[in-house]
Amino acid sequence: MTYGEIASFYREKMGVRNERSVRLLAENTRMVHKKKGDRLRAAGDDMKTILFPLSGTARAYVIDDNGQENVMGFVFMPGYPCLGAPGFGSKISTNIDAVTDMDLLELPIKDLMHAMQNDVQIAGVVHRYMADDYERTTRWILAMKTKFGEDRYKWFLEEYAPVVGVVTQKDIASFLGMRPQSLSRIRRTMDP
Repeated sequence: MTYGEIASFYREKMGVRNERSVRLLAENTRMVHKKKGDRLRAAGDDMKTILFPLSGTARAYVIDDNGQENVMGFVFMPGYPCLGAPGFGSKISTNIDAVTDMDLLELPIKDLMHAMQNDVQIAGVVHRYMADDYERTTRWILAMKTKFGEDRYKWFLEEYAPVVGVVTQKDIASFLGMRPQSLSRIRRTMDP
């Protein structure tokens, strides 16, 4: 990916208008390719970079005390940051693995922090993404606490339509807090 394409990403996807800031971000961003199954983030590591997926899908999960994976979410929206931590400079709280091959832009946190200090607009963009992430997490918690069975799955089909058919039924069931067998029964009753 060329410098011009990366700069366009920051202008068009992120909405950064200050050319000095676009230059600072673009000069310090590199494109990375991850293959299906590659780890993007590991729980417990320091968050040193922010990732912006351009294509592909990933799943975020934690390992419980019994060694079971519990899916916490999916990364699938192009340009939407893949954080994996509650804030910059924090420890990564979830493992994030590529479900498909992925192309991503990678920006060191130190460069983003520098850009935010020099451009209030970038701080606003970052705040917007963090607010969106909080809203998405809140919707998931509400669905988990207020919906049952078929209604929870219908919510998933609406909210996460782009990952249906991409992620496994096991991962969807884990994300929805149910056993894969229960999800299979729900799917059979919904499909004529």
